[in-house]
Amino acid sequence: MAYSSYGLLQHILLPPTAVNERRLGERCNGRNILITGASYGIGESLAYMLAGTGATLLLVARTEEKLLQVQGEVARRGGTAHIFPTDLSKSEEVAVLTEKLLQLPGGIHIVVSNAGRSIRRSLYDSLNRHHDLTRTMAVNYFGPTQLILALIPSIEKNRGHIINISAVNVLLAPAPYWAAYQASKAAFDNWFRCAVPELNAG
Repeated sequence: MAYSSYGLLQHILLPPTAVNERRLGERCNGRNILITGASYGIGESLAYMLAGTGATLLLVARTEEKLLQVQGEVARRGGTAHIFPTDLSKSEEVAVLTEKLLQLPGGIHIVVSNAGRSIRRSLYDSLNRHHDLTRTMAVNYFGPTQLILALIPSIEKNRGHIINISAVNVLLAPAPYWAAYQASKAAFDNWFRCAVPELNAG
């Protein structure tokens, strides 16, 4: 049944789309594609989907061990991946990452900003936990913006693309227990929406 693992609400909000593998290969072949949050979930699945396209995948996540597993599976599927263990909540690590990326032959063609930190906690349980806010903002907002700002010249030179993997909650009304997470995702989502017209005009 089509809805067995894909709920009705999910189907309405996020209707599934078919992937044209031939066109995907044509668009990605020979390009350097950066995926953040590549060790689990959407990022990991995307790495496997792109493994056979001829793209060089640049995989970013905190856990080196898991990145190595993803890299191995990409190779098993006939693809090429390089890993960059990085904690996007630490600006000094993001700076080192961008320096490495900008030295790659061919530069950056596509950035898939997917990394994120989720947290569900009551406001009253957070009274002495301001770090819940700062850590969540660091991963979901400050890290991605620092990375993208540094890579924009390379992306523009290659007439490339930036893809933001957001969260469905930015489309929904504010909800209890999700204040830190929803605020951080909305911050980056709005930053990106504001940046798009300028990037497209560049």
